[in-house]
Amino acid sequence: MKLADCDRTRIMGIINLTPDSFYKDSRMGSTDAVMAQIKLMIDNGADAIDIGACSTRPGFTAIPAEEEIKRLEAVLPAIRAEYPDLPISIDTFVPQVAEHCLKEWHVDIINDISGGSQEMYRIAAMYGATYILTYNEGIKEDVASEMVEFFRLKISELHNVGLKKVIADPGFGFSKTLEQNYQALNCIDALHRMGYETLVGVSRKSMIYKVLHCTPQEALNGTTVLHTLAVQQKASWLRVHDVKEAVEVVKIMETINNI
Repeated sequence: MKLADCDRTRIMGIINLTPDSFYKDSRMGSTDAVMAQIKLMIDNGADAIDIGACSTRPGFTAIPAEEEIKRLEAVLPAIRAEYPDLPISIDTFVPQVAEHCLKEWHVDIINDISGGSQEMYRIAAMYGATYILTYNEGIKEDVASEMVEFFRLKISELHNVGLKKVIADPGFGFSKTLEQNYQALNCIDALHRMGYETLVGVSRKSMIYKVLHCTPQEALNGTTVLHTLAVQQKASWLRVHDVKEAVEVVKIMETINNI
């Protein structure tokens, strides 16, 4: 399995090594549980996995970099041994953690919800990693224009400092109202037409369960609806808890588009 450009929407399965992820069913308590979940995700059609060792849910408390690395060290050697070609994304905003994972386990992607720092940009560029750039700033007036301008300027800046592989993430759930999250979802097509790869991470988030008045555990159907809209807008990646259902969305939308 290779990390490469392709026309279809790809699926990134979420692996949480945290005890406090907002979606409790995604929390992995042991290496065996992680390996079993990764096997299931691959069997169900995942193109990559995204591993997080520090929760970024609303109100999260950051942990020391050493603890984040320790959690990752418990699983990454086993994953690399079993799946040497599996594209791996590390969900971290700490440059020290990113560099350790790139150097020791040759991970492919750094998924940085912070919007990054010059140090993080330098590290990702030095190792030739793909960098997921998250828009986590507050919206002042117009979601579409502010988001498009942010990515236009920032991705150009990153290319100029040698970071060539950048994926634009609208940052659903970060510094946005409920309405702004849905407005951001409508920006995916505009970003696609500008030539940017995009990642949509809405799986079981509050923008779904607050509308449906349910829990994250009950938000799969709503997630599938938003995944369908994202694929319709040519999203490059879906970051998901439920791989099988997301793959089915992509297959059905491909069938519709090919008729």
